[in-house]
Amino acid sequence: MKGKYGFAVTDSEAGRKAVQGLRDMGLVETEEKADGLAKFRILTRCVCDPAKRKEGDRSSARLNEKERQIYTWIKKAGIHLSVAELVFLSEFGVKPEKDLLHEKNRQKLVEMLYLLDDVEDNLLEARMEQAEKREEVVSALMGLLAKKRILFV
Repeated sequence: MKGKYGFAVTDSEAGRKAVQGLRDMGLVETEEKADGLAKFRILTRCVCDPAKRKEGDRSSARLNEKERQIYTWIKKAGIHLSVAELVFLSEFGVKPEKDLLHEKNRQKLVEMLYLLDDVEDNLLEARMEQAEKREEVVSALMGLLAKKRILFV
C-alpha cells in the first residue's frame, strides 16, 4: 500500500522479500536504485490512464500548469501515450492543441512523435532518459497520481 500514490522504498529484508513476491506475480515494477532515472524507467513499463471520476466529483486538488498539460495529453490524445512520449512532447514544447488531440488526429500525433523511426528497440525511451524535462514530467505524473487523476497499470 505504500506505493499506491507514489514510489515506495524498502530497506528491510522482509520488505525486499515482499516486494520481490509482488514483482514475481507481475503486480509491481522495481529498480535497484531510487533516483530520478529509476523512477522514469519504472514508469516506462506502465500504462497511464485517466482515473474514472464519479459524477459531480470536483476534486479540490488543483493542478499546476505542467500537471494540467500532461493530464490533457493523457485524457485527450486519442492514443495511450507512454511516459517517454510525454517527456518527448514536453522536451520539444509541444502543447496539447486541437490539431493533435482526439482519435481523428491520432496519425498526425504519432507521425510527429516518431519522425526519426524511434518505434523499434525502445530508442525513444533511451533518448528521453537524457531529456532535460524528464524529471519535470515524472513529477507531474506523480502529482496527478497523488491527486487521483490518473492510474498506472
